[in-house]
Amino acid sequence: MEDAEGRMITVAARAPGDGPAPTAPSPESCGAPSGEEERDERHAWDLGVWWDVYFTSVMAAMAVIALITSDPFWRWPLVGLMAAVTAVYHLFGRRLMLREERVRPTVLMAVLLVLCLPAVTVNPTLTFLVVAVAPLCFMTASIPTAISTVGAILLVPMPLRGLLGLSEWDDVTINVLINGVMVGYTLWFGSWLGRIIDQSYERSELIRELRESRLEVARLSEETGAMVERERLAREMHDTLAQGFTSIVALTQAVETEMDADPALARRHLALMRETAAENLAEARAMVAARQPVGLDSQTLEAALDRVASRLGGELGVPVDTAVLGTPATLSNDLQICLLRTAQEALANVRRHAGAGHVRVTLEYTRAADGSPGPVELSVTDDGVGFDPGRPSPGNGLANMRHRAGDAGGVLEVDSAPGRGTRVRMSLPLPPNVPRGDEEYAP
Repeated sequence: MEDAEGRMITVAARAPGDGPAPTAPSPESCGAPSGEEERDERHAWDLGVWWDVYFTSVMAAMAVIALITSDPFWRWPLVGLMAAVTAVYHLFGRRLMLREERVRPTVLMAVLLVLCLPAVTVNPTLTFLVVAVAPLCFMTASIPTAISTVGAILLVPMPLRGLLGLSEWDDVTINVLINGVMVGYTLWFGSWLGRIIDQSYERSELIRELRESRLEVARLSEETGAMVERERLAREMHDTLAQGFTSIVALTQAVETEMDADPALARRHLALMRETAAENLAEARAMVAARQPVGLDSQTLEAALDRVASRLGGELGVPVDTAVLGTPATLSNDLQICLLRTAQEALANVRRHAGAGHVRVTLEYTRAADGSPGPVELSVTDDGVGFDPGRPSPGNGLANMRHRAGDAGGVLEVDSAPGRGTRVRMSLPLPPNVPRGDEEYAP
């Protein structure tokens, strides 16, 4: 700021080297799940009926072995036990494997012990049922519980047979040793399988959370993008259509008083009204079609600035001068639009508030100390009533100009004081290696 009488406020955005303003990411860039990613991701043991077929087949084989190798008295009771184990698996075990718990794993282990221990005790050949029961235990219960259950099925029946006199103790000892080796193998394999299952469920949960977070990011990105686009359109409409309609209203009011007193001036104002209305229509169509703004589609930035300045002079009946200083550089479309819209907004503020007798629009291409292109500067100066820049502004004009300067990595300065007129100056940095004159623009 200069002082209490001629105050200056400065709005600075990103440094010139920071590049263009960031835009809202699209949902696609945030990794919203595609149709391919939404394929079936169930665990291997959850797929199809193959595990059901395997378990049922093993139990059916055990039932056949029981019929063939057991004493006649025990044949059908053993078949019933195998059928019961199969039923327990289908009713409860599979739901536990799928984490659809309806019974605690320890209860399932207890039921399996109640069914399997008598069967293996009566017929040791049925020990092979562990090839189906052991995986079920490790896929549903904790590793210690599963090891205890499988170990009991393998080690307890033979001592019971010795106590009941169903086997010689020598046979019992040999079978316990053999089954002990099986328990050791089961301990190793079951522990490995249990860790694999736990890790698989952890990864599955992580993938689910990641997918949900990606969907949330995509949703927020879409909302942010829509908000950014709404703000951009609001600024464009404010700086073009709204200003044009304001001019039409002001010209209409002027024509009403000039029809009788000064018909020639009234006709000139009517012509300006038609021109402004036609330009507003063209601006609206350009917005819908996302084309180059009216004024830059068929002429240079300098010519567009001269046109909007001349129109203001025609509306107000005061001189509005334009000047281009320095060696012109070839500007990008974004910079040209930013400069043109800022000039339109600054001139609209002059029309509405300044009461000026003279206005000057200056576009200056500066140079750095080494002769390379420096920032391009636009200033709109009037000798009107001025205002206090430190006071809050009720409108959106200054805010829009500040947003434009910030998005382009530039600076906006408003130098004004009551009774001293106003100067609005925007300074925009140019990308490196910007050519001058008629050279081709190559950022």
